[in-house]
Amino acid sequence: MSIKSLCRAISTNRMVRAVPVTLASSLALTGQLCSAEASVDETSDYLIEEIIITANKRAESLQDVSASISAVTSEDIEIQGLDNFESFARTLPGVNLTQPAKNRSVFNIRGVSTTTYGANTQDPVSVYINDMPVTDTFGAAVQPDLRLYDVERIEVLRGPQGTMFGSGSLGGTVRVITRKPQLDTTDASVRVDMADTESAGLRERYDAMVNIPLIENSLAVRAVGYYRDELGWVDNIALGTDNSSRDWGGRVSVLWQAADDLTVKLEALHQNSAPDDGGNWDPSLGKFKKSSIIAEGRPSELTTYNLTLEYDIEEFATVTSSTSYAESVTAVRQQYAEILGFPLIRNNAPWKSNFLTQELRLVSNTDSDLGWVAGVFFVDRETEVDYNYRLNGIADAFNPLLGFYNLPLLEDDVISLSATTSSSQELAAFGEVSYRFADQWTVTGGLRISDTEVEYDEPSRVLLNPDFANFGFEESSVFNKGQDTGNVTWRATLAYEPVEDLRFYFNTSKGYRIGQVNPNSGPSPFDPDDIEINATYQPDETLNYELGAKTMWWDGRVKLNAAVYLIEWSDIQVDSTRTSDSANFVANAGEATSKGLELELQVLPFEGLELSLAVTLQDAKIDSIGADDSLRSGVVNGDALPGSIDHKVSAAAQYNWALSGGEEMYARVAAQYVDSSLNGFSNQGGTGLPNASLAKNAAYENVDASIGLMVDKWELTLYGENLTNNDDYIVDMGGLYGPNTVSTLRPRTLGARVHYRY
Repeated sequence: MSIKSLCRAISTNRMVRAVPVTLASSLALTGQLCSAEASVDETSDYLIEEIIITANKRAESLQDVSASISAVTSEDIEIQGLDNFESFARTLPGVNLTQPAKNRSVFNIRGVSTTTYGANTQDPVSVYINDMPVTDTFGAAVQPDLRLYDVERIEVLRGPQGTMFGSGSLGGTVRVITRKPQLDTTDASVRVDMADTESAGLRERYDAMVNIPLIENSLAVRAVGYYRDELGWVDNIALGTDNSSRDWGGRVSVLWQAADDLTVKLEALHQNSAPDDGGNWDPSLGKFKKSSIIAEGRPSELTTYNLTLEYDIEEFATVTSSTSYAESVTAVRQQYAEILGFPLIRNNAPWKSNFLTQELRLVSNTDSDLGWVAGVFFVDRETEVDYNYRLNGIADAFNPLLGFYNLPLLEDDVISLSATTSSSQELAAFGEVSYRFADQWTVTGGLRISDTEVEYDEPSRVLLNPDFANFGFEESSVFNKGQDTGNVTWRATLAYEPVEDLRFYFNTSKGYRIGQVNPNSGPSPFDPDDIEINATYQPDETLNYELGAKTMWWDGRVKLNAAVYLIEWSDIQVDSTRTSDSANFVANAGEATSKGLELELQVLPFEGLELSLAVTLQDAKIDSIGADDSLRSGVVNGDALPGSIDHKVSAAAQYNWALSGGEEMYARVAAQYVDSSLNGFSNQGGTGLPNASLAKNAAYENVDASIGLMVDKWELTLYGENLTNNDDYIVDMGGLYGPNTVSTLRPRTLGARVHYRY
């Protein structure tokens, strides 16, 4: 059946009757495309390019995968000047991102989240660099945000991904895929990007890459390096600092074609980010002003190593072994509100995590109606943190009084000191089978079985005892462990492809987060009537039902992908704080539902012009919680999930044309509108009282534009970011971590990029 025959079928309503009613609207959108079918030049090469992804552990066309996936290609990254998570997240459907601190992005996919600033739980979205997860499982302080130079693509998988990617994929998965060395060509590039930001100053970005075949068609090396020096716009009036930052890093990878059927790839990556201070500010002090006696910048240092071996067994399967080690180091420094007139200072440093992962998988490689994947996965994570809290100035203020009454003096301002180690191990076996049982129908089923162990060790916790009858410091220790055996996640998909370039699918999948231990457990030492904290909390899980369509029209000049979904989230892990002693903990509380519509449209109306549109409609809220759980967690039935947005629209237009001398030019404008979201739940946990820190992250718009000239190996781009100079409070923590509580987009930035490719 040809596309023209399909158009005739639609025009007579025969095809509409043959597909689910909920997808008929997608077909109705094609009426004008079909009427223009005859006018399309079928020999034209100005078509929407095919994108190859590996979300299912094999190379496939994006349009052939029966799931909601967005791919940001290397061309997208270069043309748009994308450099970090924030720059691309707002352009994609179903994705919201908040960044309460540089180097701590919080992804929200399909509304599945309980926080906009990070939590003691595992994040609900797993982030991978190639085959390696880089998100911690306990109290993640950072989210490694890889600079995106020489990146092959970014894959954003929406909906639970527990079968292929294991724990931490409740809402979805983000994968950053780096470029591999090329065995047959010498390649190099250099890019310089200079820009001026209002209220800040110069932003400098430098990038370089070289690819060298050491032995033609056998051995090659690829090296990437980058440096960022970006002046800040938020001034700390107490210290004279601002949120300027210097980032540098790079990676080196070696590819060896050891035999026709064996390849070996070794990659090392390092990135260092050093912000001078935090980017959150206090509106009461004036625009872009903050005051803290400690610099609140969150540094991030990430180092990873990976060894991947691929062996191709002809007419059977490709065997892949991927072994990775990663280490990240950060520090969390924060000034909270005052207690007894003294600023509470948090200085948790060092905060060090390391991961060791091993995946071994077999992926069928036969030209058959039956395809399959089978594998085992192991990850061992460990995080070490030195916690330090002090009330600045309390020793000088109280020691004269303590000395007068012959009480022990305070040596310094420290009121809490401890060193902790938390660890988790996860072992999983997974598999998936896909079978095309008719010319137009394919069924897929996947299963993953996981065992996890978690442990928390705090050999020495020193606390200031305010009871003057027993004045001084008291020391205690905490050790706790937990285990979860036989956790099962799965995926099932039915796909219908009536003709080429038209695919409908129904997909249901499950995701989960591991259960862990609470560092603070038992009754309150100050109030026996306050809530008792459980020693452990259980896994939570999501179940996704999705109906989607992936379509290409007008001989490859229109791509329309759409999906409607319903996610049921149960045993939700929620952060809370006990009132009497301010002990934080995690509890399982209630159930939630997220439902919505996602749409991606790309159109090439005539040669040179490309239009794109992404739309999100979403409703995510708590729909069931018991009275005890509500009191314990502060979650109220009907609460919107923190960070979830009701709607979002992203649109772009790009026009390319050639000059008489053979040079090429392009002009691009892009705009996004992101709806508002709440930063937390209605009540304060353990009290039944309204949450004093509840605030709304404002709705905002962003407009970018650029114009570029390409001459031979050179590309010059003039660009503007945040052209409307939007300063809405896109993150508002409501005073949760002190008065420096809001942040905005980077102010209007105008710049130029020069890119040379050898």
